[in-house]
Amino acid sequence: MDKGISFYFGYDIPPEERIELIKKAGFNCVITSCDKKFDAENGSLSSQIKLFKKYGIRLTSLHLSYNTPELPCFWEKGRDGDRLLKTALYEIKLAHKYNIKNVVMHLIGTYSLEGEKRLLKILDLCSKFDINLAVENIDCPHLFADIFRNIQHEKLKFCYDSGHNNVFDKNTDYLLNYGDKLVALHLHDNNGKADEHSITPLSGTIDWDKIALRLSKLNEVSLDYETMNRTHKEIFASTFLAFVKEHADNLENKIIHYRSAKV
Repeated sequence: MDKGISFYFGYDIPPEERIELIKKAGFNCVITSCDKKFDAENGSLSSQIKLFKKYGIRLTSLHLSYNTPELPCFWEKGRDGDRLLKTALYEIKLAHKYNIKNVVMHLIGTYSLEGEKRLLKILDLCSKFDINLAVENIDCPHLFADIFRNIQHEKLKFCYDSGHNNVFDKNTDYLLNYGDKLVALHLHDNNGKADEHSITPLSGTIDWDKIALRLSKLNEVSLDYETMNRTHKEIFASTFLAFVKEHADNLENKIIHYRSAKV
């Protein structure tokens, strides 16, 4: 199975040195964002794409830009919502330019016909360019459910974030309920209280066996880790990457076991 990690994983290392370390650790995929606020650490999207191609690393999904306090405006009438729509359409065109097939979107707020119209415009552009729009489960489960209940579109897909599920809505089984829409993963762990984006044997509380069981029954997607070392800076970047890769390999083995056992 393909395995990936966030291009930025918590270390302020020059982009080319970082991609070298990612490849050396055994990852063949990355995920990144087109949000310009990350250019200082990652470089421009175009420069990242060049690096990925140079080192033979596949970009499996592109996160659309977002500013969380503004996101509810997407569902409301007015210029702010129109601006969010315009930005999303522009970034879908960017994804097409670089032949990226999955984009990930954060959506927060209260479902409305105004927002539905905007979302359909984005989805229609995705159809034109054959791009999947993967809505990520974040801390707004009712909106997530409303979107998939009200909109039937071939390009409306799902990005599963394991850490968000563990913090914000443990009782929602996203992979069971929306697994047929799954095209992207954001894998990381936490203590069940804060969105830590960690992978740690000490404080993580996610049931990875359950996730492996769910994934074993779905179409195969890259095991992409959206994880960062924010607290243990004494750990070398190569050591951190090796630990995440080991976790990915173990998850793959669990998935293969469940497939062969036909549980």
